[in-house]
Amino acid sequence: MTTIFYLLAYLAVAGFLCLAFLKVRAYLQASPLHVRWELYPVPHEGAKTSYGGSFMEEKDWWTKPRHVNHFGDIKAIVTEVVLLHATFEHNLKLWFRSYPFHFGMYMLMGGTIIVLLSALACLFGLDPKGGFMIFVGNVINAVVLVGGLCIIGGGVALIHRRMTDEGLRRYTTPEMFFNIGVFVLFGILGIFAWVDATSFFDWARVFICNLLTANFDPQPSNWFALHLLVGFFLLIWIPSTQMAHMFMKYFTYHDIRWGDEPTTYSDNAKNTIPNELKYTVNWSAEHITGGAGSKTWLEVATTNPAAPKTE
Repeated sequence: MTTIFYLLAYLAVAGFLCLAFLKVRAYLQASPLHVRWELYPVPHEGAKTSYGGSFMEEKDWWTKPRHVNHFGDIKAIVTEVVLLHATFEHNLKLWFRSYPFHFGMYMLMGGTIIVLLSALACLFGLDPKGGFMIFVGNVINAVVLVGGLCIIGGGVALIHRRMTDEGLRRYTTPEMFFNIGVFVLFGILGIFAWVDATSFFDWARVFICNLLTANFDPQPSNWFALHLLVGFFLLIWIPSTQMAHMFMKYFTYHDIRWGDEPTTYSDNAKNTIPNELKYTVNWSAEHITGGAGSKTWLEVATTNPAAPKTE
């Protein structure tokens, strides 16, 4: 049984990496060119961002080299991920529930990285009972407690909000309740394991050391084992659901919202547009197709639906 437990851990990590890779690859291969939102400011415009400007305001911009400030994009993405800036601005009531939930996850993910580095350090000779490791252990133990409580409190608040808010309830599926509920369960089991442990950090560090060295020792607590099993499930489950936005958000939001590269500068667009103009437009709106039924994008782009119809 212990061997199966560790095999599940290997499977969960490998499964997450493979499914995340397949998710990103499928998006990149299957997604057509997006229609520009034309929403400014765009963070990579540099100084022009301060007033919502664009490189297109320059005379003969298409004849000049284009300069993109990638630091602006990175800063905006980090601000959004760490602070949920858009939710704070546009839906403060939801932010007060969503941010603790996300903050708890960030704490546990960061704590996991620190535990992994600690395990590697111990394998390379660092004394696990030394003063530095004791300090790290105290920090991680505090992180686990605060992170677990944030996930539980934020998750319960999100479930309540989705059940009671008329607007959110319309778009909330049973799967969304299940997803949040699994995270809440993960947090609850983590708190029980934390209470049961003399040092949650030591348990976690030893478990990762065992994974890295294929030393299949049994877990010191049933609560800790259950906590890890739910964590294994989440690793496999996340890439298959809408929770994949944790690593897909750049592609499905930022890349589309800020993707303002004109065809003039993009060889990929030049090669892709001729094929995508052949896609069929099935809209029947008069102002789009002239009410003539199915047309290709090329026909829509090269005809005027308001022009007088010829006999």
